[in-house]
Amino acid sequence: MEEVVNTNKMIAAVSLLAGKLLVENGAEISRTEDTMERIIRIALNDPAKSSKYTYVTLNGIFVKLEDFGTDFLRIDNRDYDLNKITQVNQLSRDFALQHITLIELYQALKKVEAEKASIQLWKKYICTAGLSGSIVLIFGGSFVDLPASMIAGVVSFAIYVLISKLLNIPFLAEFCGTFVGGMTGYLLLHFIGIHTSLVMIGAVVPLVPGITITNAIRDIMARHYLSGMIRTVEGLAIAASLGAGIAVVYYLFII
Repeated sequence: MEEVVNTNKMIAAVSLLAGKLLVENGAEISRTEDTMERIIRIALNDPAKSSKYTYVTLNGIFVKLEDFGTDFLRIDNRDYDLNKITQVNQLSRDFALQHITLIELYQALKKVEAEKASIQLWKKYICTAGLSGSIVLIFGGSFVDLPASMIAGVVSFAIYVLISKLLNIPFLAEFCGTFVGGMTGYLLLHFIGIHTSLVMIGAVVPLVPGITITNAIRDIMARHYLSGMIRTVEGLAIAASLGAGIAVVYYLFII
């Protein structure tokens, strides 16, 4: 009996860690639950799908196993790292194919958890500049607007990263990022650039919550209504913060 309890405890620990990594790095809830269920069923040799072992929300993960009880893991911080999601998915597939054992799966997941961001910050700045510059051309701007838009976008993103590290206040980093980025774009327009509105768009677009809104739709379509609505409200709040930052720039300097 004690051996069964210890085995189930290990299964719960592995599935909780896999779920934690997926939720923290931006996976949708349906993917997280599916991965955790597969790990548990394979470990218990239970191919039937009549019962569920897990329940996942954006702020907490529950696992219930027979002869062990219920375990819970709280999720405090969420970001987006598709590389870690890919690694967890691959490890779960390897476990399903019996290429690795449960212990090896747990050790590999701990290594993924300890990994730092795979993309260096300076590379993110380069991608941000490219995004802010290209959006100007997509909306019909000219190449004259590119420098101001690119610099404004990079400044917005840099301020967002800085505020996020210094203060754990929801939506403040987005507001400060677009405000400083928008102000930078406005000042640069005195020297180079034509279209004020397009430069402001360039300052906003790096922080638009595209993945959040996409995952919200996917969660709702998968009938995970609670998480879907939470993501929807979060996306709308972020969008409102971005708009407020640019609106303050317009009110103070442009209108």
